[in-house]
Amino acid sequence: MRIPRKWFSFASLLLLLIVATGMEYPEGRSSLPPFGRDTVLVWKIQNLEYEASFVVRIAQFLPDRFFEWEDEQTQGTIFISNELILSAKGFVNSSLFQSGADSTGRDATTLWLSRQIYRDLKERKKVKCILDGVAGTFKYSGEDTLTVEVNRSTVHLAVIKVLDDRGSERWFLDQEDNPLMLNHRLRNFSQTLTSITTDRSKTLRWIKGKKLANPPRG
Repeated sequence: MRIPRKWFSFASLLLLLIVATGMEYPEGRSSLPPFGRDTVLVWKIQNLEYEASFVVRIAQFLPDRFFEWEDEQTQGTIFISNELILSAKGFVNSSLFQSGADSTGRDATTLWLSRQIYRDLKERKKVKCILDGVAGTFKYSGEDTLTVEVNRSTVHLAVIKVLDDRGSERWFLDQEDNPLMLNHRLRNFSQTLTSITTDRSKTLRWIKGKKLANPPRG
């Protein structure tokens, strides 16, 4: 039996659609390219009528974390040791972001939960921690997804939702080795991750030369 030519055309089109669909990240998965040098993260900040971007460029992701940051007016760098990445009991919002300074985490992480806090939230649902230098509590409140542009493609990332005892809600990437803060809300303030780029080189602006070759040690 001879198959009409138009059926070949239809089958070819169907195959292309299947391949194209298969290239997308499945909804709800936190599948991401690995973070490393030159990864760029961009958050959108809103507070009533105010809007701005907050940018982080990673010089080293593991075993220690070393990155530069900038907003509309200021910039700086932050170093967080592997010990804190794994087991810090504290989390800070802004104290490490000092204009024009090279800051080093002492007892807490920022932007990322420590692996220990992440595990405790997943297993126990409520953990005591130090928030901005003061004793506080994180409470696991559920799961969700957040849509983020990853290397110029739309990706649905799985998150855990976390409440603190001061009225903030934060969404963290549901990934033990990369529990990145994707969203932070407190009353009229919000900070939402909009873009992740991992496939570009030479993105760093201030961490260069000797500073790049010899990052600070905690």
